[in-house]
Amino acid sequence: MSSVDLTLLTMVQRGFVLSIRGLEVDASRVPLSGEQVKESVAQEFPPAVLFGPELSTLPLAHRELHRWLDGHGAALGTHASHHIAPLLAASLYSDPEDAGAAKEIVRAQLAAGSRANAVCAADTVPEEPTRGSGSGGGGPSSQDRLAYNVGMRFRDRAAKFSGGVGESWMEFVGDYQQVARDYSPTAKQKLQYLHNIVTGAAKRYYLNHVQAFATTFAQAVEMGVAEFNSAVQQKEVKTYLSTYDMNALVQAGKTEARPLAHTYKTMVKLAPLLPRSHQGDANSVDFLHHAVLGFDWATEPLKRVATPGLTLQQLYGELASSLQLHTAAKRAKDKRSSMSDAPVKYELANVMFAGQGVYGRPKTGVGASPPAGTSRAVQRKERFDPLSLIGCFSCDDPGHTMRDCLRPGDATRAARSKLDYFAKKRAGTPALESILFRLCQQVEAD
Repeated sequence: MSSVDLTLLTMVQRGFVLSIRGLEVDASRVPLSGEQVKESVAQEFPPAVLFGPELSTLPLAHRELHRWLDGHGAALGTHASHHIAPLLAASLYSDPEDAGAAKEIVRAQLAAGSRANAVCAADTVPEEPTRGSGSGGGGPSSQDRLAYNVGMRFRDRAAKFSGGVGESWMEFVGDYQQVARDYSPTAKQKLQYLHNIVTGAAKRYYLNHVQAFATTFAQAVEMGVAEFNSAVQQKEVKTYLSTYDMNALVQAGKTEARPLAHTYKTMVKLAPLLPRSHQGDANSVDFLHHAVLGFDWATEPLKRVATPGLTLQQLYGELASSLQLHTAAKRAKDKRSSMSDAPVKYELANVMFAGQGVYGRPKTGVGASPPAGTSRAVQRKERFDPLSLIGCFSCDDPGHTMRDCLRPGDATRAARSKLDYFAKKRAGTPALESILFRLCQQVEAD
């Protein structure tokens, strides 16, 4: 910064340049390590000064400071946004309060800048433009229409990324890229509308730490991967897959085929989010093994888990085939069981339609021929009295009831007969069936 003309700078900018020159003289007299140089600069320039409005309007200030710190071994590294100010805010201050204040100041400055990607910060879908206001010339009205269409494609909460354990950031980014192919937005619009795929805590993080710093779509995706697939997130995914149980889906009322397919898709989707030490088919096979353990149809395929080179897709294929065979065998067994009951039903059908069998009555159905030597006119039957099946409780004569009995009454015998009658009735004797059958015959004869 020795070539900077101090007369053209403001008082704050001039003081910044002079302070850097003083630190450079001190570093030449007493050799300092990179961490000591960073600490000296952090003490000399608090966040409110280093990222204040006057130094922010001097483009050379932060760039030259970054170059000077690297030249003295500070090794600040790089930032995903490729901006100097966020890099200084994240790497210069060792005190947590100063670091937090610096990041917040830089974020507010970039968010309030003139870049178009810091405009869309609302959670709601843009209002639909009025009919006839759009034009095909790429004006503001067509841009509003594009923003509305993209927002409507991600209107449902299920289509948004919330940062949950069972969600993959890159999967939602892939869905967004497919939508982008349908509408062909510009590079700036593609970055500008990316906020539509996030919701909840993930939305807040995206607006504060990604949208405010990213200048391209690729940078925004890269920063999202760094946050939503961090070491903590990877550990949570590992715990989630290791404790995954397919039985929970089966108990929810689904057939076993659909939960098995859902379990396999979950393993495939979350495999890239695992720690590097747990990526690969060997760990995925182990996760699927524990998820389906306990089902009868899975016993035989799981014996091959220890086979070298077994892939997740191969194990899933064997499990699906075993489940399909198990289901087919169960259906065949049920079919044989139902067929074994068919003769009983056929007998009952003969009794019902032929009017014979367990009732021991002659055939009187349609087409039945009368006995030899008897005309239909003479075949008139006496009317059936249901009470004749009961008879007299006093004298056991089936021709009359106890009320019409002319013989001397026997109370003891009548009581015993009544008890026997009601006991047979409760036991389900065919008396009621005989009564109903003979009544039906009488109705048909009439």
